[in-house]
Amino acid sequence: MTFWGELPQGPEMLLGEPLSVELLYDRDAPADQLTAVFPAEEPWEALSVVRVFHEGKLLFGGIVDEQNAVLSESGLQVELVCRSWEALLLDNEAQPAVLRSPSLEALWEKYLKPLGLAGYAGEKGAQTGEMTVEKGMSCWEVLEGFCQDYLGVSPWVDSSGVLHCESLPESRVEAGPVLWAEFSLLHCKQLSTVWQQSYRGTYDTPFRGGASLGIQRQRYVSMEDGRDPRALLQEGQRESRLLIVECPGLYWPVRGALASGQAGPLGRFVDLPVRAARYARNSRGERTRLTLEGGTGVCG
Repeated sequence: MTFWGELPQGPEMLLGEPLSVELLYDRDAPADQLTAVFPAEEPWEALSVVRVFHEGKLLFGGIVDEQNAVLSESGLQVELVCRSWEALLLDNEAQPAVLRSPSLEALWEKYLKPLGLAGYAGEKGAQTGEMTVEKGMSCWEVLEGFCQDYLGVSPWVDSSGVLHCESLPESRVEAGPVLWAEFSLLHCKQLSTVWQQSYRGTYDTPFRGGASLGIQRQRYVSMEDGRDPRALLQEGQRESRLLIVECPGLYWPVRGALASGQAGPLGRFVDLPVRAARYARNSRGERTRLTLEGGTGVCG
């Protein structure tokens, strides 16, 4: 890995070889997190941006949340705590407004372009209706709501800072060898029935799933909700079966990836979605832990 830091005025500096690195990904958290510790002879100038390259490819890009200079018996060390570019959208509040015939292009010009993102991709045309931006909503909340309601996708930002309001490209990971694994059945996640509201206003249309161990867990979906009852049942089924595997080496990026491998007696797992991941590198080597969901049979 090669680490570059960017000063607020623009110049870049090569940060050298880190003592330790940790990368965190969680599908429910918009921004990835990077923590890296470097040896230093003196405190560094304040950095605003960090970019990490691996085998010539940009692996991580984002903003510096914390820059800590720590003096101990081991000498001076600088710790950088960073988040990927989505942090810009999370940290900035959107100006309240009522947007008529909203479009991605209009959101970009009004809310997103001033934040310093490199560009955007997605359907730019105006949409039917109006969108209300409430006081206190972050730019991420506004963008995510627009993308889900009008485009049917979830937004994401690549390592170079380009915003994508479109489906993730297909990615597959062959993980191995598996050094450690844990398979969990989370019965509490599995739904037995989802009731959908009819035009009469009553909840009288059932969609049934497989009740876990005979326990009933019901949900009700209103007409305004817009969620598909079948998708809720499928989501509960996926989340009820988690496989965590730890492998030597680096597996990144993992956003939208499907992982396959062999987990010893637990069996082979094939194309399981990555829900969360942790990469750690220190004096003992490097490992990646993947949290996968949706296994069938024993674990895959």
